[in-house]
Amino acid sequence: MRKSGLLLSSLAAALFVTGCSLTPDYERPDVQTPAWRSSLAQGENAQIAVDWWKNYNSEELDFLIQKALSHNNNLQAALHRVEQARGDLQMAGAELLPSASVTAAYMSGSTVPMNVTDMRNNGIPQYTVNAGIGYELDLFGANRAQKAAAIEALKESEYAYDALALVIMGDVAQTYLNVLNLQERYQIARDNLQSTKELLQVAEARFQIGARTSFDIAQQETVVSNAKAELAGIEQELAVSKNALALLVGEPPQSFDIKGVSLKGMMLPEIAVLQPASLLERRPDIKVLEAQLKAANADIGAARGAFYPSVNIGANLIKAFDPAATALTLASSVYAPIFQGGRLEGNLKKVTARQKELAENYQQTVLSAFKEAEDSIVRVQTTQKRETALRQSASKARKAYDIAKNQYELSVLDFQNVLDAQRMMLEAEDNYARARFETLSASIDLFKAMGGGWKDEQQLQGDL
Repeated sequence: MRKSGLLLSSLAAALFVTGCSLTPDYERPDVQTPAWRSSLAQGENAQIAVDWWKNYNSEELDFLIQKALSHNNNLQAALHRVEQARGDLQMAGAELLPSASVTAAYMSGSTVPMNVTDMRNNGIPQYTVNAGIGYELDLFGANRAQKAAAIEALKESEYAYDALALVIMGDVAQTYLNVLNLQERYQIARDNLQSTKELLQVAEARFQIGARTSFDIAQQETVVSNAKAELAGIEQELAVSKNALALLVGEPPQSFDIKGVSLKGMMLPEIAVLQPASLLERRPDIKVLEAQLKAANADIGAARGAFYPSVNIGANLIKAFDPAATALTLASSVYAPIFQGGRLEGNLKKVTARQKELAENYQQTVLSAFKEAEDSIVRVQTTQKRETALRQSASKARKAYDIAKNQYELSVLDFQNVLDAQRMMLEAEDNYARARFETLSASIDLFKAMGGGWKDEQQLQGDL
């Protein structure tokens, strides 16, 4: 009983030993966060809805994004990487807990089977059970540092999943809008082809009565051929974009299609532009780098702890069917690294350099995020102005073409004037359709640059 009490008191003392930590205090790399140059910028309290894509007023877009979040293979793979990180954290945490094992043995001096009579005459064979408990005292915080690194690795995988989800949501929205835009441009090109064919018929009719020459017909035939080529090119782009959208939502492109036909029903939402300092907490790609940096910081603590002795205590309980053979032993061991051939020093240099590398990567990622945001703000402003101007241009060009066509039929204008008006109309309508897409596309980029509606759940729930 005295040995048992000593064992229990020793184990209890071990469990409450916290030791010291050799992990350096984490400090976020210093980055400058000046205000945006654009007048669109708003205050720190600006909010972005988690389902920000619904602001575009498209049920089909909402359906496609929800489907991508649940079926995109790359995103599902990232989710499995999160589960792997959870497993790594569980293993790292196990180093801070006692370990227990049980072994059983059978001992008999006889080499032949024994029946009940043999047992009565020769004695019962002896069975023994060996139960062991071991615990490593984390005196210098090496195991705790490894667990801290595993916690940050788990956070990193979660942030990486969120960052990938944000990218995929943006890609789905961009690709969907591009498909609608190409469908609009396809319709414009098809209407233009029909218009060129009608104009060719007019030229041929006037040639029959001697009002025009065969040169007019040859010119218009060239325009018709170019219109056919333009239509085929847009048709190819449209098919490729639909295939890309199918891949994003996890569907075979052979059976995939959409219901939307144009961008006319899409709304341009108001976007809350956050201050630069907010992006450090609102963009998951930045949090990925910070989690890596914190993990590297913990690795330094583990590498430093490896230079110091480790202490293990344990107890063995040997129990046999013979009560006199029961024994309780308490043991401890100390492992101290003496000569490692520079392995420990090399590892410390490696993890320290890794931490410095990640600090530079973090600052570069922040600068890239600022650039993306600044570019997106400028694009939102300029594309709206361009769209307005091109909408007016397309309307004027359509009127000019109608006037030129009517005056040509009345022999007031030369055929070349009609061709020029037709070409200008096509370019203006196509440019306006592109501008509308670019305006919506710029707004999606700005949502992504602001981190979408993402929030750091780790900060909301507290560290593990």
